[in-house]
Amino acid sequence: MKTDTLLKWSALLAAMYLSYSAEYGLALHCGFTRYTAPAFPIALDLFMVWSVRQRRNVAASVMAVVAFNVAAHLPLSGRWLTAVTVAASVAAPLIVWAMHVRPRVRVSERRSAIPADREPSDGANGPHVAAERLPESVIPDDLWQDFEDSAPDIADNGPVTPDSIRAAMATLSAAGQRVTGASLARHFGVSERTGRRYLAMAV
Repeated sequence: MKTDTLLKWSALLAAMYLSYSAEYGLALHCGFTRYTAPAFPIALDLFMVWSVRQRRNVAASVMAVVAFNVAAHLPLSGRWLTAVTVAASVAAPLIVWAMHVRPRVRVSERRSAIPADREPSDGANGPHVAAERLPESVIPDDLWQDFEDSAPDIADNGPVTPDSIRAAMATLSAAGQRVTGASLARHFGVSERTGRRYLAMAV
């Protein structure tokens, strides 16, 4: 183990032990039993470590630990003791909310913000790309010339005619597949660009 890593973890354990002892004493002073009091510093300190590692709610978690450690060394009584007891009592549900509920809300909001006409790429975490939308009734003027100038994808299958394209479209529809340029390309074993040309030929 490297020296820097050893020093880092040693400092973390020492700091958490000091924080634990102060917060444990504060929990006892606020009325927690000796069986439930350990849960208070454990939850609070682990929340601070999680916040720093996840870079979420860092300021709030650090300030909470600092405030409870300072309060543990102050002579608390009367209203001050009541205020600290209330704060210690609500710490646990606030920690659960900050660590579990709040991130899920943000994820759902982020997903709902994605436009409906966008879909993920092949990568699981890759960028989103706009879904391909082809005009159904507008055919470019240079489509036929571009088609004639390009070489066929498969030379041995013979010429593709509008009748053969319509037959392929009927086959795809009967199989429950959506007839698109991409599906025609897979059917004929050609590129998607050529498949879109086939779809235009059958219009």
